[in-house]
Amino acid sequence: MLDLLLAIAHHILVFSLVAMLMAERVLLRGPRVDIHRLAQVDVGYGTLAGLVFIVGVCRVNFGGKGWEFYDGNPFFWAKVATFVLIGVASILPTMRYQAWGRAAKKDPDFHPEEADIRKVRAAVGISGLLLVPLLVFAAAMARWPG
Repeated sequence: MLDLLLAIAHHILVFSLVAMLMAERVLLRGPRVDIHRLAQVDVGYGTLAGLVFIVGVCRVNFGGKGWEFYDGNPFFWAKVATFVLIGVASILPTMRYQAWGRAAKKDPDFHPEEADIRKVRAAVGISGLLLVPLLVFAAAMARWPG
């Protein structure tokens, strides 16, 4: 039963993480962005990423397949590496949202430059694209004969 509950939680959190990532992408449209809302969504995104990691670790340690299944599974390690890459790709957006927030506190009329918005949008897009191999690795991992 614990294995089922952890799997359900993991899937709900992953889909919520995807929703947050797509919300960031949408909020980055246009010449003007809502800096405050982007920062809030980014905090939610980071929180969900942490929860996905924690529940994932619980699945590995307390789930029905056991550590041995994951340890010898190359798709598990590819999935973990991809998750790390998504995290690395999210550093630039987080740093820019924080910088924009500081600038907006000093100058209420502050709006990020279009080129800066494009860079952040590209980084968010890379995170979104990396979800594709992550999902492929997850499906392959679950079917690994180990």
